Amino acid sequence: MLYLGGFDPQGPAHYHAMYQREAAKQAAVSGYTLTVGPRLRAGAHAATWALSWQNPGGEVCETDYEFLRWDDFVRQHWPKGQAKLIGMTLRTTWRMLANGSLWRMLQTSWPAFLAISAPGLMIVGVTLALLLLFLAAVGLEAATASLWPALALLVFGLPSLFFAARWLQARTQMAWLMRSATVILQQACGQTPDLEARLDEFASRLHQVLSRPDLDEVLVVGHSSGAMLAVSVVARALRMAEATGLPSSSRLSLLTLGQCMPVLSYQPEATAFRAELNTLRRAPELFWLDVTAPPDGCCFALHDPSGICLDGLSTAPEGDLGGAKCVSPRFAQLFSAATYREVKRDKYRCHFQYLMAGERVGFYDFFAITAGGSALDRRFEAAPAVQGFRDLQRFGSPAR
Repeated sequence: MLYLGGFDPQGPAHYHAMYQREAAKQAAVSGYTLTVGPRLRAGAHAATWALSWQNPGGEVCETDYEFLRWDDFVRQHWPKGQAKLIGMTLRTTWRMLANGSLWRMLQTSWPAFLAISAPGLMIVGVTLALLLLFLAAVGLEAATASLWPALALLVFGLPSLFFAARWLQARTQMAWLMRSATVILQQACGQTPDLEARLDEFASRLHQVLSRPDLDEVLVVGHSSGAMLAVSVVARALRMAEATGLPSSSRLSLLTLGQCMPVLSYQPEATAFRAELNTLRRAPELFWLDVTAPPDGCCFALHDPSGICLDGLSTAPEGDLGGAKCVSPRFAQLFSAATYREVKRDKYRCHFQYLMAGERVGFYDFFAITAGGSALDRRFEAAPAVQGFRDLQRFGSPAR
């Protein structure tokens, strides 16, 4: 199994510890045994750990969990100065507004649109609030003919405004979202050559793994922004396999979790990424499952991320096999009503719940998927795909 995380400066040590901790919780709930081995270095840009899973019936499955690293790239593109972050946020928001991609995001999913646009709106709102506060102070001084009421208003109003902005940022992780969105726009315009080289390296690794005849399944998992990277890695590996004459393999599976691909695919310049999505739509050897939860405001829930390949077409072109099988993880099944309310309220936690344990056995189990004995296609063969989900759409269809 190859795993690609989201836009996160934390590396494999953090994710190995989280997997180990959450796997123990889920195993206790689900009744299977899951042993997580120590984290080992696997080249310059990967770490690996072994998984040993056994169900109550005695079936055993051994898995190599390979964490593909790009956290060093994230740290290089993680500006910390407030002035730089504010300028970056305003430029990114304006660019997405001007090129029409922000409008398409609103048509596709209003929570995702709100998550992307809220940082820029907050900056504009705070600026206007500051201006109104100073105008009110000036007016108060003129009305009372005294400086003290105006100073009292500023002394109370400025800290209140500051703490309100800090609270809102911490609750919604706006700074993290805009750092990620800025890099995605750079990627769309071909301004991240070091990231492209890393993706080529990961694709070569996947191509190498696919050539091994002893594996029952090769599973590629991408979470959040890592989902779009996983698409690129799989598409490039498939092209490598075609170029080198590697026989088609039905053992290749792709699992995307909490994906935000329209932030990239809706950019007019992202022709290369849309071509990679189209490669996956035409790959008979690939099973692709896309898991997104409507309460997760940082994803485009139950929306086929490759649907953009059909823009402007009345019917699917010849050779098109369809996009991902979209399902919901049904987080509500995994928790008591009280805990589920807390998960939904904490948007950061909700976005990472795909990688975490639940309180109950339910439809979705990340650890049984990544370490268990059933291949992804067999595990979800009977699960109906969600099609035509429009609950989060606004102002019509996102298609051009």
